[in-house]
Amino acid sequence: MIGWRGEADWVGCDEVLRLLQEREAACLGEVERLRGEAERIAELLRVCEQELARLSTARQVVGELPVVAHVVACPVRPEVPAQRSDSSRWPADATDAALAFGERALGVLAGYPGPVRCRQVVEGLGLEVTARNVERVRHHLKKAVAAGRALSTPGGLFTLARARTAAGG
Repeated sequence: MIGWRGEADWVGCDEVLRLLQEREAACLGEVERLRGEAERIAELLRVCEQELARLSTARQVVGELPVVAHVVACPVRPEVPAQRSDSSRWPADATDAALAFGERALGVLAGYPGPVRCRQVVEGLGLEVTARNVERVRHHLKKAVAAGRALSTPGGLFTLARARTAAGG
């Protein structure tokens, strides 16, 4: 065997065998690592395929549901208690007013056949369209989404969550 400077370097059979065993062990380690990675990816693929099937089924079921549209008229604006100097304590009727406001917002939302912007809900409540009122409605609708009573789209639209009926499944 010729070395890097051109002089002859002779390597014995024992040295060649040792080098081959080192390469074989390194290759075996890489094969095992790749097999483990392939198993991990196969499991991720299986989970993703199950999720895809579940979402497809859910989309089909929701698409078959009848559209529920009913209007709840709420002509009266709720009383909002005045801010107290010690804002850490809220009066009991502030919680009631907040709940009533949330219910009214959901009632207006129910009057629309599809997703709507918070601005439309503010208008439906008969409130002046200001940033404060829009954010107030958005806050209540996000709480309704967290409670499962409304749905939110990635574009910031809201719609009433459809309730499952006994006959509809």
